[in-house]
Amino acid sequence: MKPSITPLLKVMAAGALLALAACAVQPESHADLPHTVQTIAPDAWHVDAPQDSIDADAWWSQFGDPVLHRLVESVLKGNLDVQAAAERVKQAQAVTVQQRSALLPELNATATAAYQRQNTPPPLGYVREAGIGLAASWTPDVFGGERLAVLAAQAQVSGKQAALDELRLALAANAAAAYIDLRWAQSELQILDDNRQIRSRALNLTQRRLHYGLSTQLDVARAQNQLDDIDAQIPQVQSTIQHQLSLIAVYSGRTPESIDGLLLAQPDPLPVPSQHVPQTLPSEALLRRPDVRTAYAQVEQRAAEVGASKAQRYPQFRLNLADGLLASSYLGLPTLTDNLFSAALNAASPIFNAGRITAGIDASESRMRESQLGLQQTMLQALKEIEDSRSDLTHGAVQVDRLGSALDASNHALRLSDELYKGGASSFLDVLAAQEAYLRDDEALNQAKRSHALAAVALYRSLGGGWNAPSDSLSSTEK
Repeated sequence: MKPSITPLLKVMAAGALLALAACAVQPESHADLPHTVQTIAPDAWHVDAPQDSIDADAWWSQFGDPVLHRLVESVLKGNLDVQAAAERVKQAQAVTVQQRSALLPELNATATAAYQRQNTPPPLGYVREAGIGLAASWTPDVFGGERLAVLAAQAQVSGKQAALDELRLALAANAAAAYIDLRWAQSELQILDDNRQIRSRALNLTQRRLHYGLSTQLDVARAQNQLDDIDAQIPQVQSTIQHQLSLIAVYSGRTPESIDGLLLAQPDPLPVPSQHVPQTLPSEALLRRPDVRTAYAQVEQRAAEVGASKAQRYPQFRLNLADGLLASSYLGLPTLTDNLFSAALNAASPIFNAGRITAGIDASESRMRESQLGLQQTMLQALKEIEDSRSDLTHGAVQVDRLGSALDASNHALRLSDELYKGGASSFLDVLAAQEAYLRDDEALNQAKRSHALAAVALYRSLGGGWNAPSDSLSSTEK
């Protein structure tokens, strides 16, 4: 009775597993992410700021702007770059499946059929052959090289997922920043319109006073110049508004003409951020940031690749088994049937390769050290971004308050100068100076509100929170 394939495979698998437990090469040792973070993260932030329990995963809701909330949700759902990044995650998962398949035996069905003529005896005539069977092959991972390749592929999946999270975070922040710039430009246009009305009234006033001999042509020319200066600034602001609308459309995966479904073209005030920052420790923020997780995934991948390079020093085995039936018939002779079985075990061990394996190990170890340095640099940059954004948010709130007071004062000065000029108690130069001061303070306050809001966006982005993946996207990437 011929031996079957299954018992032999079980015997070989048991032997390989025992050898694997004793001889398998391990990944290069390295500290885990929490320990690495603890070695770099300080105990507390350097910049002090009022703290509160804020949900950083939906930070855009802290602005209290429903249009902004709908915009970010729309961008996260419809952006084409996010969809492409999700496909890259699926590709990495497929590569992992391919690498894992190398650990298991491969079984194939075989079939053959032949018809040939023999012109030399014996015998003389035609030969017919046909056969079917099974062929199994297996490369036992005795020294763990294939297993380490699987670990490297799994680290790539983690890195691609973290990169997807990083893209969502950046996209939400960029969309919010574009929305803030849009509202700033719309407010700027409103400021110019308001100041144009002020200067238009001043021009009409000087023209009337000139008619009664109470003013001069010089005052009229100066008033006209002030009005023309405002008119010259309006087209540029209108162009900025259109640019921001087009940018938001691209973020949303839409064409520019279809973006007005969110009613963005209707002017609204700048969103006002919270004056508090989320309660979080530096170590917690670093662990939360997707760019840190991406950098650590690369360290894990490089560590597995170092082990895979070292495994090339050891022998490699391959088992081939085949079993089947072959039927043959010769012209004039009865058909003969036979059971065919074959088994082969091959082994290959490196002896001389001119330093190729050693050079590969050195290169993989160098790449791992490079990735560890990159991880440390990423964490240092992350801490800098958080500290800077905390400082910008704190000082930006103070600047907005002070510029608000300055605008109230310049507005009061503008009204007084108008009244004094109408009464003939001051020159038109005083009115011009008051108009310039009011416009300057109004634009400065608008710019400060914009910077304050952008600082809040930068803070939430630097803390690593602020993206909500659609449920269907998550389910597709986690399968």
